[in-house]
Amino acid sequence: MGQAAGGARRGRWVPGRRLGAVLVACSAFAGVHANAQDQAREAPRTEAQWIQAARTAAHRINYAGTIIYQSGGEITSSRITHLFDGSKSHERIQTLDGKPREYLRKRSDSDDEVQCLIPESRKIIVERRSAEESFPALSGASPDEILQRYEARLGPVERVAGLEAQTLALEPRDDLRYAYRLWLDRASGLLLRAQTLNERREVIEQIGFSEVRVGDRIDRSLLKPTWSVEGWSVVRSDYHKTDLAKHGWLVPTPEGFRKTKEVMRRMGSVEAMQVVFADGLATMSVFIEPNSPVIDPAAQVRMHGPTSALSRRVGDALVTVVGEVPPGTVRAVALSVEFRGTR
Repeated sequence: MGQAAGGARRGRWVPGRRLGAVLVACSAFAGVHANAQDQAREAPRTEAQWIQAARTAAHRINYAGTIIYQSGGEITSSRITHLFDGSKSHERIQTLDGKPREYLRKRSDSDDEVQCLIPESRKIIVERRSAEESFPALSGASPDEILQRYEARLGPVERVAGLEAQTLALEPRDDLRYAYRLWLDRASGLLLRAQTLNERREVIEQIGFSEVRVGDRIDRSLLKPTWSVEGWSVVRSDYHKTDLAKHGWLVPTPEGFRKTKEVMRRMGSVEAMQVVFADGLATMSVFIEPNSPVIDPAAQVRMHGPTSALSRRVGDALVTVVGEVPPGTVRAVALSVEFRGTR
């Protein structure tokens, strides 16, 4: 559950991290909140049903509110407006701190396009995504996949942003990943707050709504950008699918993760290969930059909140692993990367 960032290395674009209809009735129209609240009281959900409800609600109901992100001494806020029109979800994120940025997102079951608006340079950066998620979504993984790697436990009902929220603890079944604590709207299932905890169960990252309206009618005019973008330059993310093995690289999949992307992409003036792994809540990327001029990368793991990163040279290439996982996981993945040559 991460913060806003434009860098390709981090693979994150809105506050948050990277967490089909089921029991909850997910309507895009006003009145859904009261009806769902009655249903929630009548039929208590299991842990798996709460996870599924959160996945569904993030995309298939309307909501608008202010999100606060905290990591270490960093605190940022943003405004989110989300509309589901019956087939696609539309989203507008406005940063409220630092340089003004807006993110416009259009998502269907098969496509996900994000536009980042940068007013000072009159530029729009466009990227298509597949299974990548952001707060208040959990992930594209099924509840069964998540529960294979995490033990779930329901906790007390608490209030978040003025709403009753069911707490849900997700404890990792090994030391390769962090623990999480979630607060889910009892009426709609929408994720209202998420905390990431280290092995000492200290909160190292937190993101959540300070205020939110759920189930209200959303005027489409609220999804339009603040600025007129006529004449702005459009830059499309330059990447395409590739097969690292054909380039001579072996990148083993970490235990409890699955490979979600394997691409060749341009990062500034450098072309690099990237493979992305996910476990349902956490994500991790391996970047390989052939013919890198970097001679002596830092040997220690660098950390920022829950994000760990490590670079090492393998032959003439720079291998960088970055992810929302403990330092030991990043180190193990970095050391497992091998170059076996091309035939």
